[in-house]
Amino acid sequence: MDRYLIVYRGVPVGSADGPAHDRARWRAWLDGLGAALVDRGALAGGAVEMPSRLLGPKESTSSLSGYAIVRAADFNAAVALAASCPVFDEGGSVEVARLDDSLA
Repeated sequence: MDRYLIVYRGVPVGSADGPAHDRARWRAWLDGLGAALVDRGALAGGAVEMPSRLLGPKESTSSLSGYAIVRAADFNAAVALAASCPVFDEGGSVEVARLDDSLA
């Protein structure tokens, strides 16, 4: 079984036009992932970008709004786990990526 990163995309928590997350619904979804859940991750409350070492940080234009890590047999299984994520009801989306453990 491989590990997969589920990245939530949408308006970050705490921004003026950000979503009002139903925390109980998020907890229920994460709890429902059961043994597949490796890391509950977090919802992001803001971000900065560093386009280079010399320019330093600036306000991010990214739609990154959080993440979780799950264990699944393949991409299809990981996508199935992400399909019921509450972010979809908040106008967001998810991105699923297989994590490469070769550097560990």
